[in-house]
Amino acid sequence: MTLGLTSDGFQRDRLPDIKTEYDALVTDALGPVNTNADSVIGQLEGIWSEGIDNIQEALQDVYDSQYPYSAEGTSLDGAVSFVGLSRVPSSATVVTAAVYGTEGTLVPVGSICHADITYTSTSDVVISRANALDVEIEVNTVSNSTSYNIFAGGESSTYISDASATAEEIIAGIAAQAASVNLLAVATGTTLRLTASDGESPFALTVDSKLTITKRGSAAVFVASVNGAKACPVGALINIDTPIDGWDEVYNLKAGAIGRDVETDTELRARHATGVRATGSATVEAIKSRMLADVDSVTSIQIYENRTNVTTVDGIPPHSFESVIVGGTDPEVADQLWLTKPAGIETHGNTPINVTDSAGDVQVVKFSRPVPQYIWITVTIDSLNTEETLPTTAESSIKEAVKAYGDAYIGNGVDVILQRFKGPIYAAVSGIGDMTITADATNSEGDTPSYSSSNITISKSQDAVFDLARIFVSGL
Repeated sequence: MTLGLTSDGFQRDRLPDIKTEYDALVTDALGPVNTNADSVIGQLEGIWSEGIDNIQEALQDVYDSQYPYSAEGTSLDGAVSFVGLSRVPSSATVVTAAVYGTEGTLVPVGSICHADITYTSTSDVVISRANALDVEIEVNTVSNSTSYNIFAGGESSTYISDASATAEEIIAGIAAQAASVNLLAVATGTTLRLTASDGESPFALTVDSKLTITKRGSAAVFVASVNGAKACPVGALINIDTPIDGWDEVYNLKAGAIGRDVETDTELRARHATGVRATGSATVEAIKSRMLADVDSVTSIQIYENRTNVTTVDGIPPHSFESVIVGGTDPEVADQLWLTKPAGIETHGNTPINVTDSAGDVQVVKFSRPVPQYIWITVTIDSLNTEETLPTTAESSIKEAVKAYGDAYIGNGVDVILQRFKGPIYAAVSGIGDMTITADATNSEGDTPSYSSSNITISKSQDAVFDLARIFVSGL
């Protein structure tokens, strides 16, 4: 029997080979004996052989546990720790929502709301104009040739009414003055709504005596009660479970930062293959590895460099890089990028965040959040295959096949190639002869698509989003 390490690694015998060797040993010791499987000696040999095989299997597992490509579970955690990696734990979805109610109302830590699952507030929040996230303002005094002032987000806005002032005119004028990069100002009739443009950064608000704040919402952070990739879309968090006098509503203006399941062995091995530089920084692979490992709920990061002296066709300035990141809160992502980015190299992206460095100076770190492109697909069945039976569930199966392929293979920066949907459809549904696929991408779920047979280009900073409600089948 071969047992132990060789220059080719750990060598293990097969069970039949062990039994054959026992046959030879018993025959050498006792002379000609019956070692067939149905004999007493043969059965004893079978027991001994299985025992040796189990021992060798355990030794093989011990040997394999030393290496990332073969270790599993806790052993894999230990194997990758030698290069500074650790398994990414599961994390919960975090969402910033506006809590509305009476000025001065305390919404204490541990207050509970729910969407499809429950969410718990992470700190005490006082509903106040000093911590505004979403407010509504109305005119209480309409006067001609009079100034109306608000102070919001550190900026003062003044509107002077004309000689025939109306509440609608005053509200529209204030909205035009107050709109800024950080604030969205929308006038609807006699009501002005001010919201943080990013849906999560609170601002202080003051209005003069001729204006009244009729609805106020302050920023509160909620964390999901269970870990995992639980989506919380805009407007999903609207139900209050903890009754508090003065707390009337809750609403999330921004989708939550989706949590994640604990990193699987397969995912950890893949990250190890590209992340052995996790203890370093400044390189693309190190930045990716540190972002995935150190920032909870980051599920994807792509980095695009421009090392030339000219701006790229994608708009990346010279000697800068763009990180397209899914998951994580904006401040956490920005802090991590600042820690790991190369010195003297600029960041680029559609999300600028202020970071305070070790010297106390404020630095602007930019990265991109994928802009969703809502994909609409129409599959028209032009003919059937008469030699196969078309199932009664053909329509739903086609839709599910399209969505499954889109979710698995198309996403951030991946073009929608219509021809590639045909294979999954044919594999999922029998009885189809020929088909035509048309599609479109819209910036909003509520937009009207213009279908064509052309492929859809998805840029590096865009994300293709599929949904069964936007997949249609005709011709069946």
